[in-house]
Amino acid sequence: MLLSALLLQQCANPVMPGGGPKDTEPPKVLSAIPENYSVNFAAKRIEISFDEFVKVTNMQKNLLISPPVGKNPEFRLRGKTLQIIFEEPLLKETTYTLFFGDAIVDLTESNPLSGFSYVFSTGSVLDSLSLGGIVLNAFDLVPPEQAYVMLYASIPDTVKPDSVPYLIRPRYITRTDEAGHFNLNNLKDTVYQLFVLSDMNSNLLYDMPGEKIAFLDSLLQPVYVEENFTDSIDMLSDSLLNDSTYFDSLLVSDSLRTEIEQLTDTIADSLVTVNDFLPELDIHLFMFEEQDSVQRLLHTDMLRPGLLQFAFRYPVKNLIINELRPLPDSFEIIEVYSQAADTLLWYYPPQITDSLFLLVQQDTIINDTVVVSLAPKQTTASRRKKPEDEKPPVLGISFNTKSRKLDLPKPLQIRFDEPVLTYRMRDTSWMIINEDTLINRLQFKKVDSLGFKYQIDTTFEPGSRVMIRFPDSVFFGYSGKTNDTTQLNFNVPPLDQYGNLFLEMIIPEMERNIIVQLLDEKEKVLIEQHLSASERLAYPFLIPGKYLLKVIFDRNGNRRWDTGDYLKKQQPERVMYFPKTIEIRANWDQEEQWDLSLEGQPSN
Repeated sequence: MLLSALLLQQCANPVMPGGGPKDTEPPKVLSAIPENYSVNFAAKRIEISFDEFVKVTNMQKNLLISPPVGKNPEFRLRGKTLQIIFEEPLLKETTYTLFFGDAIVDLTESNPLSGFSYVFSTGSVLDSLSLGGIVLNAFDLVPPEQAYVMLYASIPDTVKPDSVPYLIRPRYITRTDEAGHFNLNNLKDTVYQLFVLSDMNSNLLYDMPGEKIAFLDSLLQPVYVEENFTDSIDMLSDSLLNDSTYFDSLLVSDSLRTEIEQLTDTIADSLVTVNDFLPELDIHLFMFEEQDSVQRLLHTDMLRPGLLQFAFRYPVKNLIINELRPLPDSFEIIEVYSQAADTLLWYYPPQITDSLFLLVQQDTIINDTVVVSLAPKQTTASRRKKPEDEKPPVLGISFNTKSRKLDLPKPLQIRFDEPVLTYRMRDTSWMIINEDTLINRLQFKKVDSLGFKYQIDTTFEPGSRVMIRFPDSVFFGYSGKTNDTTQLNFNVPPLDQYGNLFLEMIIPEMERNIIVQLLDEKEKVLIEQHLSASERLAYPFLIPGKYLLKVIFDRNGNRRWDTGDYLKKQQPERVMYFPKTIEIRANWDQEEQWDLSLEGQPSN
């Protein structure tokens, strides 16, 4: 009885039924009313039926209607049917395309029906012309994230041609894919202006600061491309032209075989002619962000007591700063411009806590009045401390070693956080190189005119082990700060831990200003050189790893990359990447050649 009761109890426990394999298939379209690719479309509602229940996600983001409509249609789900209801009249004699992107997914696993589109014409024919191409960011040749590709036609006479992207919504529109490619299909037979926008506010107009743009300098004429044309070429090429066993499988006479071979030769010639035409469809556009040409003083900040910063939008020239109120007699400053000349630093005696009243001027471009308080900001912690408890400020020091290693052929440099006016070495300093100890033999020399960098006047041999120590109060900064006792240990790697790259640059005669950059994998510029003719470049002592090479065609010779300007019809300066990643191996010389006259290197 007890065994029977236990068996009955186990049988009564509910058990979840075993599930089948996970659904990975997207929903399938069974039918559409009106049918997809319909003509003489006059309906106000479209119904698309699927083989399973679906839902729509991010429809406002995913759906793209070309040509654009003023008001997006309404969407309703009725069972397995999606209803699309237009809320405004459609244009006459126009082919419309609804791109759904990944908006339609199945109800259970959210598998998207990617790339589905619904096409119809309000006229008697479907427009059938096409354009295609690729969009890349101009500076680094990386595809932008979902840029809008826009075609414009029939511009009103009241709108100037240059004002089109600012004022007019496009006639046709599509998005780029992850690789930057785009296709515009079902186009009317006319000429178009083409623009690409990042469109930050989704109004299909070029009207926001920070929006990127790309444009073509000429009008475009779309062409007719046979559907699956490329696939047909590949199939024909594989089966008739490249397969040597093809004819062996056919029971044909020698004369018929000869005729077939002649026919395939004729087809091959035709394909070459067509392939010569196809690159015209492959449009390359390069997106850029225009610069606001107005120079401005962006902000003025006291970074710390004794250091004042003036930040500008662009590099400054002929800058004048006048005092509107008298400054203390002890207010002596050292001016330091950043490498890009867009930031000015003032080093001043930190004990001065007055307010400055300044007039900042650059020609007629900047005329700003600035009021800056030099009083240090009081924090809760600093208010609690008594003056006698505060430690005197220490001169900040850093070295150009990395991971206790000084890479060849660099000398050892010391960098300070403010100008160092002088140094006085004492006899308690020492340096150990391998097994040799040198007492009081440290000598320094100033690297820059202001004293931010000093260099140890010693050459270290490859494979050396070095230990350096110098006492406190050796270096004296502008504000009176001195260094703490400092000790540094590092190694100099042997020569066989480096590789060398030799690059033969072949530059066309018409190019006179070429910037060549050696980059690391993250595209940080390691070495930059400026060339005006073909030259052999040497990159010694490279750490093993992967490197990139980049060229900037410096159109105006100002030694930097310049963006474009739409109203001036100025494209951004062209860049090019070496077609392969260069992998440097230890104890190895690598030879490369780069001929800039060769095309076919459009992407990063």
